[in-house]
Amino acid sequence: MEKPDTSRFTPRSLTLSLIVVVMVYFVLSHAADVVTYLENFLAVAMPLLVGMAIAYLLNLPMRTIERLIGHIRPVHNRPGRWLRPVSLVLTLFVTFLVLAAILALVVPQVIASLSDLSSRLPGLLAGTQAWINQTTADNPWLNDLANSLKLSSNDLRDWALTLLQGQGGSWLNSTVNWLASAFGWVVSLILSLIFAIYLLLAKEKLQRQSQRLLDALVSARASSKIRAILALTHQTFSAFFAGQFLEAIILGTIFLLILAVFQFPYALLIAVLIAVMALIPMVGAYIAFFVGAFLILLINPWQALAFSILFLVIQQLENNLIYPRVVGSSIGLPALWVLIAVVLGGGLLGVLGMILFIPLTSVVYNLVRHWVTQKEIARQSAQKSAAAPEAAHGTKD
Repeated sequence: MEKPDTSRFTPRSLTLSLIVVVMVYFVLSHAADVVTYLENFLAVAMPLLVGMAIAYLLNLPMRTIERLIGHIRPVHNRPGRWLRPVSLVLTLFVTFLVLAAILALVVPQVIASLSDLSSRLPGLLAGTQAWINQTTADNPWLNDLANSLKLSSNDLRDWALTLLQGQGGSWLNSTVNWLASAFGWVVSLILSLIFAIYLLLAKEKLQRQSQRLLDALVSARASSKIRAILALTHQTFSAFFAGQFLEAIILGTIFLLILAVFQFPYALLIAVLIAVMALIPMVGAYIAFFVGAFLILLINPWQALAFSILFLVIQQLENNLIYPRVVGSSIGLPALWVLIAVVLGGGLLGVLGMILFIPLTSVVYNLVRHWVTQKEIARQSAQKSAAAPEAAHGTKD
């Protein structure tokens, strides 16, 4: 009888297994307390987590800037000491410049749009009132229904005043709470940005320390596998975000040119809105479409219809040509799994889940595909090895 292989059961592996078992038992027996502790931890660590996300996104253009200016010879034979701070400053400058340019384009358009809507609102209300009167005159049963419900303009006015008086205090409290929350968000964002700057300045040192810690905790083989998975994850996420930003810029530019050529109202505002919302996979552009169609509808219903048709045509072009080439090929994920990732991510984490679950699903998909391929190769090799002695034996006979 073959003896079991006990070479894997080292003291370190047994200790780690025991620790894992104890931790799993503790989590299962104190699930409610663990969830509460996790929620409190996330609330406290949120600025740090946001700072890590900002650092990761800023690192994408920062690496490009480092490669562009990396050919300059270092001064006093100190390679790279000046490269990272200069690259970080340029990255922050370009990022803030882009954000300022977007705000400079969008904010005046939003103000002009609101002003235009406010000036058109009395005419729209008058037209709506005339339509209601005409519809009521053409359909006497509507008058009978209103009389049976005892509805009148005075009743509606009194109801509205009562509602406003009853909700005034709660609305005031909600406004104060919102302002306090907004101030807290601003402070957290500043802390997150400072933390992101520290991470970017020390990213190579942190990477070396993380590798040393990983090598000390696990075996060389496990460390190699973990590094390969992390490298695949980084490559997938960076390619996805870079492709998503590029696709949003392309889509917004196409809409801006076409809307400007055909003289649609709010062309710049709608194009920027579509470009920003296109960062949300699959559903973002449609949200921007409904807002843009509503704005155009208030001015010209026929142009709103033309915009709807134009949007559907451009979306077909984007879904079949632009997105597969710019984003789809970079993450290597079939369309079915993209849809599954968007549905699951949106259901679990909302908009953030829609964005994160696509590259995360791509990582899992590629790892499973690689594992299946390795198993198939091993099975085929075993079958060939088993068939070789039989073939040799048959030839000898």
